[in-house]
Amino acid sequence: MRLAIGARSLKNLQPYFFILPAMLILAALLVYPLVQVFSLSFFEGSAFARVFAGLNNYFELLRDRIFWQALGHTFIFTFASVFFHFLIGLFLAMLLHQKISPAIRGVFRGLLILPWLIAPTVAAMIWMLIYYSFGILNGILSDMGLLAAGNVISWVGDPELSLFSVTVVNIWRGFPFTLVMLLAALQGIPDEMYEAARIDGASATKSFFYITLPSLKGTMMTVGLLDTIWTFRHFDIIFAMTGGGPMNSSEVLTTNIYNLAFRAQRWGYSSATAVMMFLLMLVFSLLYIRQIGKEGV
Repeated sequence: MRLAIGARSLKNLQPYFFILPAMLILAALLVYPLVQVFSLSFFEGSAFARVFAGLNNYFELLRDRIFWQALGHTFIFTFASVFFHFLIGLFLAMLLHQKISPAIRGVFRGLLILPWLIAPTVAAMIWMLIYYSFGILNGILSDMGLLAAGNVISWVGDPELSLFSVTVVNIWRGFPFTLVMLLAALQGIPDEMYEAARIDGASATKSFFYITLPSLKGTMMTVGLLDTIWTFRHFDIIFAMTGGGPMNSSEVLTTNIYNLAFRAQRWGYSSATAVMMFLLMLVFSLLYIRQIGKEGV
């Protein structure tokens, strides 16, 4: 009897043994580093030579002008990127949703998704060539008469333009994801709804606001939260193009954490900054999980 119960218990535990290797790897790669960061935030020094600092790192963080500047830049970079991802993505999705040949739609969809397929660092290098003082962008502006002969604009070297310049690159690279998701959602809206609206005398504008947007609400919320999480923690493009400079003008939380840890060698203070960023991202993540549960995705 006991053997039968033991065999049944082992059989019930069998699925957990299958996922155990993956759980151990996740614990080693995610949970352990996260615990280390939380622990290190209460110390000053490296992971191997620590001096207990208590909450001093957090108190210093609240008084740090660069931290608040980086936080502000992060919110500007994030919300500007997400907003224009939606604006451009929805506009192009509406165009591709028109009654055109499926082959033509497939070709344009393939072309428009190319920026998303390019690695962030490669995209940064491409745009550095465009932004170069004697590059394509300044050349076009000169040919159009918008830039005086001999004058150039330092797109990434000017503190007033650096954040704008890296945000444009992230918008260009990120809109295809929103485009594809919104196009898929548009194709799921029944044509009968639009036909009924036309019979009732509704204009195209009213159909957009009373049929299209409400039908896309769930997808837009889910995609928007996911895009916000991705963009909030973005690092590659900004680091490759400006490194957070010049004069911290394009510094965001991720580059600030990197510079504190690997350049200033302030591991504890960098960890405290990372914890603050983690708590902010946790808010977006919980909203995303709630939205997924609501949509039943």
